[in-house]
Parts: sequence; C-alpha cells; structure tokens
Amino acid sequence: MTLLRRFGSVLALPVLIAGISFAKAAPPTRIAEGWYAHNAMLIMLGAQDRFVATVARPSMLPWMFRLVPALGRAETLDPGALNAEELLKLHADLVFVTASGHAADPLSRAGLNVVEEGFDRFDGLLDCVDSTATLLQSPLATKRAQEYRAAFLKTVSGFQTNPNGPRVLHVESLHPLRVDGDSTIIDQWIRSAGGRNAADGVHGNKQPVSIEQVLAWNPDIIIVGAGAGDPSGLKGAPLWSQVSAVRNGKVYRNPAGLFPWDRYSPELMLQVTWARQLVQSGHVDAADMVKRIRQFYSEFYGISLSEADAGRMLAALPPG
Repeated sequence: MTLLRRFGSVLALPVLIAGISFAKAAPPTRIAEGWYAHNAMLIMLGAQDRFVATVARPSMLPWMFRLVPALGRAETLDPGALNAEELLKLHADLVFVTASGHAADPLSRAGLNVVEEGFDRFDGLLDCVDSTATLLQSPLATKRAQEYRAAFLKTVSGFQTNPNGPRVLHVESLHPLRVDGDSTIIDQWIRSAGGRNAADGVHGNKQPVSIEQVLAWNPDIIIVGAGAGDPSGLKGAPLWSQVSAVRNGKVYRNPAGLFPWDRYSPELMLQVTWARQLVQSGHVDAADMVKRIRQFYSEFYGISLSEADAGRMLAALPPG
C-alpha cells in the first residue's frame, strides 16, 4: 500500500477550548510547553521567542538549546507536576500538555488556556502541525505548516510496506531494556521503510522486555535510540551476541537533532528517509543524509547548520 493514501489535503484545524476559538482570539505571546516533542514543532512554526516555560532541558535535548538559545530564557517545568500557580505567575496565555498526562482539567479549572496534544500516526503529526499553526496565528506558522505537510507527503508517497521485509527492533533503552511495539509512530516508520516490527505482541512505547525475548524474536536489524545507551558492548554479551542483528553487525544508532528523529517531532521526515535507506540497502548514504539534514534545518527551522554539525546529528552525537 502506498502511504500517501492515508493522508488528507492541507487543512488548518480550528481548536476550541471552553467554547473559545483560538483562531479568533489574540495570538498567544506567552507559551508554556508541557510536552517535550512539541517544543520542536513550536520552533519550526517560528514561536521560539514566545516560550515562557518548558519541560525541555539542555541535558536531555542539547541540540535544541544549542541551536535555539531563546529556550534558555524560559522557566523549567516539572513534566510530572505542572503547577497552575506557577503558570499563572508567568502569565502564560497558552499551555500545551500531553493528552495522556491528565493535566488539562486542573490547569483549565485554574483559568489557564490549555491544549492537549498527542498522536501515534503520521497523519496525527501533520494535524498537530496544522492545529498548532492555527493557534499561533502568524503568516510564518501558516506557511511552514503548509510547506511541511507538502514535503512530508512527498517524502512518504513512494514508500511501500513489505510484509516480508527485514525484522526491525527499535530499542528505546538498553538498561533497563525497553522496546517500541505497535500502535506507535515508530511502528509506522519501520513499516513505511519496508521493514517489519520485530516486537511481536508488544503494544505501545517504551515497553520492558527481557533479552531472552529479544533472542526469541531474533531481529535482522536493531536500531538503538540516541539516548538508549551504548550498544558497542552487545557483541561481547553472551545472549546479545546470539541475536542475528548483533552477530551480523546490523545494529545502528538512531540519529537525533533538535529532538530524537525516531519519535514525535518534525524531524520524523528525516527519519523515514534514513530508515528507508537502512532497511532497503543495508547502509546509509552519509553524504546524502548530511545534505538532507542541512536543507531540512534551513527550510523548516530557519537554521544554517554546518556540515560538521549535521554529521554529528547523523551519528547521534551531541554538539561538539
């Protein structure tokens, strides 16, 4: 199936909260961000100077704070306990939270304007870009949202799923061992690249498994998240060394930029290209990917990225 069929046309979605249409209200100028991945989306849409608070931290997202210094001026929020009093003191006029975090109701009752975000499919990502652009109400946000949707659809339009493709295991953490199963955007990009998710029977993100289970799955390819830990010692581990991907040298570090490519941010567009090269040919064309990274950052983030920095992102390395 061609993945292009799964998506609609360019559309900005109106967002209603407590009966108020944000598209008709004054544009928000003081934004509090409660979802890690959504930071990158706001940056893409030109809202980096509107942050007053964020859950993002330089230790977790070093490229984001290196390339977008405005984030360093924002207050740091506790993602597990967003505090209404703190946000009111910051005069936040728009607060983004995760749909799964159960923070929206208490914050709304305190008088804050709250938007829940969350998705687990490509089309959800695109709709989130559109709805966020609608809230921001700027020509740049509208332009970037439209251009991003068109570019993303073009990127995935020629990708074909393959029910007999290589079995790909995506490892979110090595210690403790956690993997990503179905009903996730990770599962979708694996399949869009022509692979099969090796994590049979696992549902959702970041699910704990045993090494014995990995050995039973015996994946052909293992992709280790940029922050998952160092996979270099797997060949010397008694059970890991028996896994096909490890034995055949098919273990790869997932690139990361402003946000990890493999998860829920605009750089997913780079991820699907990288993963397709890996799954289809067994290697990544580094020169081609560096060129694509620099073009992506210029076009969608307005950032002039050096060739060296693009190479470090591709290698899942932090800023030098």
